[in-house]
Amino acid sequence: MDLSSQDNLSMTSTETPPPLYVPPAQHGMQKIVDPLARGRAFRMVEEVDGFSVPQTPITPGAASLCSFTSSRSGFGRPPRRRKRQSVAKMSFRAAAALVKGRSLREGPHHRRTHRRSFTPASFLEEDTVDFPDELDTSFFTRDGLMHEELSTYADEVFETASEAAIKEAEDGRGAEESELTGSALDKSELERSHLMMPLERGWRKGKEGVLVQPKVRLRQEVVSLSGQQRRGQRIAVPVQKLFAREKRPYGLGMVGRLTNRTYRKRIDSYVKRQIEDMDDHRPFFTYWITFVHLLITVLSVCIYGIAPVGFSQHETVDSVLRNKGVYENVKFVQQENFWVGPSSEALIHLGAKFSPCMRRDGQVHELMQEKREEERHSGCCVRNDRSGCLQTSQEECSSTLAVWIKWPNNPSVPVLDGKLRQYGSVCHQDPRICLEPASVSPHEWPDDITKWPICTRYSTGNHTNLPHIDCAITGRPCCIGTKGRCEITSREYCDFMKGYFHEEATLCSQVHCMDDVCGLLPFLNPEVPDQFYRLWLSLFLHAGILHCLVSVLFQMTILRDLEKLAGWLRISIIYILSGITGNLASAIFLPYRAEVGPAGSQFGILACLFVELFQSWQILARPWRAFAKLLCVVLFLFAFGLLPWIDNFAHVCGFASGLFLSFAFLPYISFGRADMYRKRCQILASLAVFLGLLAGLLVLFYVYPLKCEWCELLTCIPLTDKFCEKYDLNAHLH
Repeated sequence: MDLSSQDNLSMTSTETPPPLYVPPAQHGMQKIVDPLARGRAFRMVEEVDGFSVPQTPITPGAASLCSFTSSRSGFGRPPRRRKRQSVAKMSFRAAAALVKGRSLREGPHHRRTHRRSFTPASFLEEDTVDFPDELDTSFFTRDGLMHEELSTYADEVFETASEAAIKEAEDGRGAEESELTGSALDKSELERSHLMMPLERGWRKGKEGVLVQPKVRLRQEVVSLSGQQRRGQRIAVPVQKLFAREKRPYGLGMVGRLTNRTYRKRIDSYVKRQIEDMDDHRPFFTYWITFVHLLITVLSVCIYGIAPVGFSQHETVDSVLRNKGVYENVKFVQQENFWVGPSSEALIHLGAKFSPCMRRDGQVHELMQEKREEERHSGCCVRNDRSGCLQTSQEECSSTLAVWIKWPNNPSVPVLDGKLRQYGSVCHQDPRICLEPASVSPHEWPDDITKWPICTRYSTGNHTNLPHIDCAITGRPCCIGTKGRCEITSREYCDFMKGYFHEEATLCSQVHCMDDVCGLLPFLNPEVPDQFYRLWLSLFLHAGILHCLVSVLFQMTILRDLEKLAGWLRISIIYILSGITGNLASAIFLPYRAEVGPAGSQFGILACLFVELFQSWQILARPWRAFAKLLCVVLFLFAFGLLPWIDNFAHVCGFASGLFLSFAFLPYISFGRADMYRKRCQILASLAVFLGLLAGLLVLFYVYPLKCEWCELLTCIPLTDKFCEKYDLNAHLH
């Protein structure tokens, strides 16, 4: 065959060549090689990284010299570099396909696109058309990607990768498969990507300029879960969601995940940007308050012990030596504590909310005045055998076994300003024998024995010829109970009643029992209790171990979740102010019950969930359902407050104050300029209402004390006779 016929054959084959069919592909479609594709710049097999020389595919058996010189073949054009995709760009596009729920082989309309491949020209190998069957190019089958690839060429024909590219892809695939964990995409990862919550703000902010790579391998979509793995994830997934470390989505949070709360499908871009720009915080306050609660609870249980466990009252009966020098059967009644913790007296001593320690209580003050009036007319009862003496009233002193020494009817009466003293005598105390403080002019002891000081030093001598001085005293003041009740009794009886025995005093008027009952810092004026700091000090105490565990569980879930959104400063303000308001309301309506624990604070935090729900109402799907679920939980907790030792007044007022504080301090999103101005006015109004509520409660507590007999029914339902035992001020424990 001569050269001319070869040229003619080449020109003919270039103009109208017959189609060449290749073996069927894996998708069931035959691939056709079109050697007349014009304007396509094909890469040579040997040239991968450099400039490739454009070539026209040559039909096997139809090559000629004219193919190299034809103007339509593209061999005479200057070199052109082919556009190549970066690995990062391809990875992100694959991640976007997975997030939208599409397969990498499907387009946006689930339309399968079949590819057509052509082999590069080669004089040595004629079976290069089989390469496309060995290369999986499903990653490039998305319509958007195809359009971008084809936009740089004159026709719509796909190109097959070179041999070196195929080898490089296989090597990379092998290295990647060795690093795969073998698990499928986690649902939480998809939710996090779908909710558009990037982790670039707050304490998780990464380094600037560093590209965040996806945490899940893209090829894990082909791994299927077995039934055994799914059963294990039923428990693991909720636990992982509970303690997840990702950024908290606004309007959802932990409660939203537990109640299956979701966003709407369409959210305005302005709102999306606000959600993405919200800071992420570490829960420092939650960890601190939880540590303090645990530490104080452990110390209080170790120091004060555990009271009888139960819901009623515990009675203890024993024979104790009393004032008359004989043993008597005595009964001690103590309120049981079902929280497994200290007694109410110990909790008051630690700093529980207790109104008589925070202000001058009218009923407690009246009882003390009645006791002083009785003591003013008392005398020293001296036994006939001089075995002992005791300060009592005339009715309690035996007329046959003892002598009741009362001034001025006794010869031992002293003189004050030329007149006989009208009140006295007092066992083991007399102005004539006391050296410190001495009764000398102008600092003479008054006639009223309830105003006498405690004598710290007496004159030497065993006998003074005064029967009320030379006798052995058998009883001294003892403060018993939580109401400051004082009795002059023996030490054995005082210890059995778990009271405070005063060895240095001789009269009840010389001791301040409320100081002993309340503990902590002494009152500035012994007659006026002023421990107002119990309003927030009781927030760090708990009635027992179970009570503390409930608080820790709440704080490590609800409080920790909200602090991620609001930050430690905002959440601490809401927590403490809600607790103070709740304790103040409890002190008004239940003044004689010792209450501890952050009940008001916890309900104030629950109010934050409602406020967050209201603020994100427009971006949530089915918000009414979320509101109903949250309302059922809160109503159940209010019903739980009807048990004894649980204060519903603190719950209600803590929830109300937390509601107003949440509107003022929680971060919010706006849905326009008008909505933004409305929420700013709402902040000012909420602060004003909270301050008004707090001021009103302070007035009711200190200025106009409120007495409510039926209020206890709102916090405890008497299921049994002693289920809601009242603290009766007139009750005697013996």
